[in-house]
Amino acid sequence: MSSITASGEYDKDELVPPHWLNNTFFEQVLKPPKSCAKIQITNITIQPATKKGEHYASVMFRVNVAYTLANSDCNAAQSLHYKSLIVKALPVLEGEKQLLLQDSKLFEIEIGMYTEVVPQLVEELRLAGEVIRFGASCLHHSLTPLKVLVFEDLTQVGYEIVRGRTLTLEEIKMGYRKLAKWHAASYKLAKKQPAIFDKFRHSFMTIPYIVNSSFIASGISNFITLLDSVPTLKAFKPYFELLQPDWASKCRATYTEYFTNRHSENYYGICHGDFLNNNLMFSRNDATGALSDVLLVDYQLSYMGPLVNDLIYAFYMIYTAEQRARHHQELLKYYFKQFSETLNKLNFRSDSITFERLQEQLKRQKILGKVRENKVLILINHICKECDN
Repeated sequence: MSSITASGEYDKDELVPPHWLNNTFFEQVLKPPKSCAKIQITNITIQPATKKGEHYASVMFRVNVAYTLANSDCNAAQSLHYKSLIVKALPVLEGEKQLLLQDSKLFEIEIGMYTEVVPQLVEELRLAGEVIRFGASCLHHSLTPLKVLVFEDLTQVGYEIVRGRTLTLEEIKMGYRKLAKWHAASYKLAKKQPAIFDKFRHSFMTIPYIVNSSFIASGISNFITLLDSVPTLKAFKPYFELLQPDWASKCRATYTEYFTNRHSENYYGICHGDFLNNNLMFSRNDATGALSDVLLVDYQLSYMGPLVNDLIYAFYMIYTAEQRARHHQELLKYYFKQFSETLNKLNFRSDSITFERLQEQLKRQKILGKVRENKVLILINHICKECDN
């Protein structure tokens, strides 16, 4: 097994792979199900799967495995195979990241998404005549004795995240197109088989570490103090002071609304929950360079809730300032067109599916959304800084 060379490019808890990433583990992962074939690992190379700061709710490794595979009932020469895998696991090193995850349901959520929800979304669309892929194939998962998922390496089939720049309008639209299909299929499923989603009531704002964090309790008052200390920002102080009372509980309510305070006119389904640049992987045509597809990755923060929450999240986490000022309506209309057309394809028609109603739902969440997404961004930065320290 190769070792990882320490580098400032990577998170420190991903510089040393855990001891259980060994031959025995990958034999279990790669052995064909219900097969008597004999597998032997000949080499393993392990590197961090992402750059520093690109994710925070796990440790991730890219593992290149060389192995031989042969049927046990024949004398034929063993064939040599190579496989690149992405391993996602609970952090071993103590610190903020481990505290965030240890009492959360993030791995349970993601396993449920890959094994139960996403396959049903795909099947709903297949029955309507559309073959679609939402994310990577999950090759292995477990909760005991280890919380771990193993995926195919999407970079090996031509998908990459965008690094070093913001997303173009074309890329955002492609992401919205895939998200709208995800939303439409889950919206229909929620109407038809609501019990499927009962276990997806946990979200970022119900993680014990987040709920009990002093940052959550005092975050907005600290933010108001910051505004007061910067002359050019003082004008915004009254706006945020109006939001100060019970802001955390109100913010949390936007996540738990489906289970605690459902509104009949709202569009509910499975929210991706972390719809941002680093969780979109694009492929391009080799000959022309034109965009050909996008996949959504990282379902740890997925939850059952108002679908507009993903759009609010994207507004703050994906859009540039110019895109927010000049292209928000264009992008929103594009999303809704894809959403409504997909529902029609799924033979789900309703007079309640209108662009005006979508806008009403966005306005209802708008003030809380602004606070929520800005505070989440600051909190993520806080966690990342603590991890660096």
